[in-house]
Amino acid sequence: MGKRRWSSLCMTAMMSLSLVMAGCNSKSEGTPASASPEAPGKEAKQELPPYVIDWYIIGTSPQPDNALVEAEINKIVLPQINATVKMHIIPFGDYDSKMTALLATGEKVDLMFTSNGNMNYSALIAKGGLVDLTDKLDKLAPDAKKLLSEGFLQASAIKGKTYTLAAYKEKGSWLGFIANKTLMEKYSIDITKINSLEEMEPALKIIKDNEPTITPLLASGGAKIPFVVNRHLWNASPVQSIVLKKDGSAYTLVPDEPEYVASLKTLHRFFQAGYLRKDSAVLKITNDDRVKSAFSFSQLKPYVDVQVSNSYGAPFIYHHFGKPITTTNDLVGSMMGIPTTSKDPDRVLMFYNMMYKDEKLINLVGRGIEGKHYVKKSDKRIEFAPDTDNGKKSGYNPGTTWAYGNQYLTYLMPGEPDDIWEQFKKFNSESEVVPNLGFNFDSSNLKTEVAAIKNAENEFRPTLETGSVNPDEYLPKFKEKLKAAGIDKVLQEINKQYAEWRAENKK
Repeated sequence: MGKRRWSSLCMTAMMSLSLVMAGCNSKSEGTPASASPEAPGKEAKQELPPYVIDWYIIGTSPQPDNALVEAEINKIVLPQINATVKMHIIPFGDYDSKMTALLATGEKVDLMFTSNGNMNYSALIAKGGLVDLTDKLDKLAPDAKKLLSEGFLQASAIKGKTYTLAAYKEKGSWLGFIANKTLMEKYSIDITKINSLEEMEPALKIIKDNEPTITPLLASGGAKIPFVVNRHLWNASPVQSIVLKKDGSAYTLVPDEPEYVASLKTLHRFFQAGYLRKDSAVLKITNDDRVKSAFSFSQLKPYVDVQVSNSYGAPFIYHHFGKPITTTNDLVGSMMGIPTTSKDPDRVLMFYNMMYKDEKLINLVGRGIEGKHYVKKSDKRIEFAPDTDNGKKSGYNPGTTWAYGNQYLTYLMPGEPDDIWEQFKKFNSESEVVPNLGFNFDSSNLKTEVAAIKNAENEFRPTLETGSVNPDEYLPKFKEKLKAAGIDKVLQEINKQYAEWRAENKK
């Protein structure tokens, strides 16, 4: 990892704007874009006008101490690139709708979370919504490029071009569920015996019959339960209703897969039995909801029980189904992109590169302020500050270190072993790689169809995949809507591109 430090700015951070501009190249006055795209050095920095980076991050909710944390972040960022960072944390349930509205109105968004799910990166790129970073990485983000060359850049590339930078973390995931440890012990439920959605039913009944204030199975419209419990369905294309066949030969429609249909029927039966909340389809899950639940399906990784227990403020355990799996989706599940509404993409990229090399910076973003939000127990280990009630009453506990930068630089929380990152490397090496890893569908010529398919998915998937409606009645309606949206045309194009990709890569 590069250790080069840029020399000091020609002005101090506290100078007035007139003094700042007096020390800069006069051509940069009033110009939002960086005056020099060259690798940062004393001369380049002197030419950088002041800039505010508006960073939009997905999370649980806005944090009360956000402004305090920003002030500390900017003590690091401002002296290096003459920019300040403004963080906008948007709840998971609101993220796509709010970001879509912001981008549609041309709002200045400098840096934003994107993935295979939330604000799908492929769709954004097809619309021309993200800046091409390919030729900028060597000069402006060398640290990020070095780390992400371990497969992340290749997985997210569209036609060989880089538009996004992934969080540097695990390369795959287990598929399985998280369970409330207190309830499992109270009712002697052995979670290792639960290896399918159907096998969970007896445990759900126990909770329903004995714990009226607890949600047996917590889910929302975006929980993707049928995809988690059916391994091959997890390997979906950027269009969620299109999935790779089990043999890896071609793509097919998810509604035509028998396992998907069976899971919908099971979920509907669970819903009728009262195992899921009646508002599951529209639910915006909070940590309080999670604490008051018995089970939830999810992607998993080593020591996820420690991490979610720290985040929720209550003990949870987990169980996974089989080996870890590495799909393109796993490598593109947490990324940042620079929208074309940014006024200074170069400066934004300079800042985000710092998130891959500056330990203090990434822990400010992820953990907050030392002494206020956490206390250090050793050089690399922390715990929540004493008056924060294990983080539940903290003014800053976003719980999203998985979303940005170099996760391996984050401080360890209570319960996380000293060798956690070595364990992650072992986990990565054991992960099963899917046959289409690195294939990215170019949907730029099918924007209308992809948008219409997304609308159909938004209309039907939340209710179908939480069991809220009878699939015998609503799945045919969903398929009809997908057909009308042009999904067969999209499927044909995906398979054409996939066949070409396989031939080119000798797959």
